[in-house]
Amino acid sequence: MRKYKALVTGTFSENGLRRLREVADCEYRDWQLAKRPYTQEELKTMIQGKDILIVEMTEVHKEVIESASDLKIIGCCRGLRGDDLTVDVPACNERKIPILNAPGRNLNSVAEFTIFLTLGILRKVRPAINWFYDAQWKEWLDFYTTFRTGEIRGRTVGLMGFGNIGKMVAALFNAFGAKVMAYDPFVNDPDVYRQYNTAKTDAQTLFREADIVSLHMNVNDDTKAFVNAELLGLMKPTAFLVNSARAAIVDRDALYDALAGGKIAGYATDVYHREPCNPETEPLLALDNVFGTPHLGGTADEVIQNHSNIIMDDIERLLRKETPKFILNPQVLDAFYRQLA
Repeated sequence: MRKYKALVTGTFSENGLRRLREVADCEYRDWQLAKRPYTQEELKTMIQGKDILIVEMTEVHKEVIESASDLKIIGCCRGLRGDDLTVDVPACNERKIPILNAPGRNLNSVAEFTIFLTLGILRKVRPAINWFYDAQWKEWLDFYTTFRTGEIRGRTVGLMGFGNIGKMVAALFNAFGAKVMAYDPFVNDPDVYRQYNTAKTDAQTLFREADIVSLHMNVNDDTKAFVNAELLGLMKPTAFLVNSARAAIVDRDALYDALAGGKIAGYATDVYHREPCNPETEPLLALDNVFGTPHLGGTADEVIQNHSNIIMDDIERLLRKETPKFILNPQVLDAFYRQLA
């Protein structure tokens, strides 16, 4: 097997780079060291003479693909779907370039972080920390009387989306002793819901009955602003909304009105309509009943290990002329295999 040439701009593990260097001469330009995704012009320059391109946050447009005459494989260290589709699929299809991606790389990390967000808003972590660091703890009993909250146990949790992350979140909430229900129009097998001790329901019932609504939907034309004034209006005034998925799922104006008017108890989020942001640019963060974190859900070290292994497993499968597990355009495989040296 001849040795190829590879460019890696995604953050890759040492083991992933070692595996890649067994099949390719590797140029590693981690986008995080540049502190931003590379531009298309920069990528066009770097990709010349390369057979394999592995990216993460850097997009790959048609102009780059057409300029890279040697390019044979593209791997993206993210799950590519909906609005997260950052590689030009038609241009790759035209060139018979397989596009690999890494769905599920942050499955456990995001699921765990969802629990943290839930506890953060439920247990009033933000106002309590501000109170503590502002030296307002004067008497021993102050904390006990000022920040009385509640447990997850015994509450009804509604999951909007029951894919891989939704299922993991269901398992974690079950461990806390919550009653879990879920809405997902694409998951209809009753056995799947039974396996995760989760009741299948519709969106309206979920928003009406849940004490905690947690969002786990992809963003596409059907789900943008899916959580609108109508659904928010069904929620209990004591209920909380948690978002570790994407901000675009929620109608921000309707959510602001619901929170500011006390129509729902609070909102915990790790994602925003414009990022980066702060309380001056994101009105939601100025509200006392919002608990926000700066897109930390997928920042665990294990995520890098996961996506490096997923991408390298599939690159090795391609070079052995086997079918990769996570390919966006399998229709190019026959032509791709014929052009392999």
